[in-house]
Amino acid sequence: MNNFKFFLLLGSFTLVTSYKIETSPISDNNTRNYKIIGGTSASEGSFPYQILLQELGQFSCGGSFIIVNGTHFVLTAAHCVINVPTSILSVVAGEVDRYKVSGNEQTRRVTRIIMHPKFGKHDLVNDIALLVIDKPFTVNSYVSPIPLPKQGQTTTGEVIVTGWGLTSIFFRTRTRLLQKVRLTILDDNPCRLLYLVPFQWIHSSMLCAGKLVGGSDSCDGDSGGPMKAVNGGYLAGIVSWGTICAFPLQPGVNTEVSHYIDWIEQEARTV
Repeated sequence: MNNFKFFLLLGSFTLVTSYKIETSPISDNNTRNYKIIGGTSASEGSFPYQILLQELGQFSCGGSFIIVNGTHFVLTAAHCVINVPTSILSVVAGEVDRYKVSGNEQTRRVTRIIMHPKFGKHDLVNDIALLVIDKPFTVNSYVSPIPLPKQGQTTTGEVIVTGWGLTSIFFRTRTRLLQKVRLTILDDNPCRLLYLVPFQWIHSSMLCAGKLVGGSDSCDGDSGGPMKAVNGGYLAGIVSWGTICAFPLQPGVNTEVSHYIDWIEQEARTV
């Protein structure tokens, strides 16, 4: 991992690394990627909106299937697709076991990447991108969209994050099964106090989620994937960044989708 950062924690300096940032096509033996920590395996059809992003057919990030004005899109993190040629990017819906063909998978080519024009690749502000696909998905019990929140809607309480990658930062073998974990939303101000990181800040367009005691978290490889609000069932966040995965007092930081509904709808009208 690169992009080292220092932060002040409980009065001492601790070296940590930023994560959830994919800068090149990823293979199964690339140890920069981690997955949900402290989670459990998902069953077929339990998260039908979950998308797997591929670069040259290799898993790279997560995403969410959404429908805007009747058109099918994939919503993901901008850092997952920055500098990635559209020609090598594809998305898979209906996937749970990455090594087994269940017959529920639907693969689509990405024909256009719409990144937020003010995405900050250093501070990960506006870490959101809309992917246009070559043809609509066939909606069924294994592939269906997740609802979007209203512009400015506030999310509180518990959320569910899903994705693929490692189960531990110590044992670097990657799972084949989609993982899920239930986390709790943390208010912005307490999260800002926990992230005293030079050149990195918790903005109002970000949403912190985790467990203060650690042990459960999203991590590298979950980038771009969905964070669903338990109360309401809508797409509350997009996995974006953090420090040490599942570390106490270091919750994961997500793009708050409700901050971007107007932007999503505006860009969808251009397709």
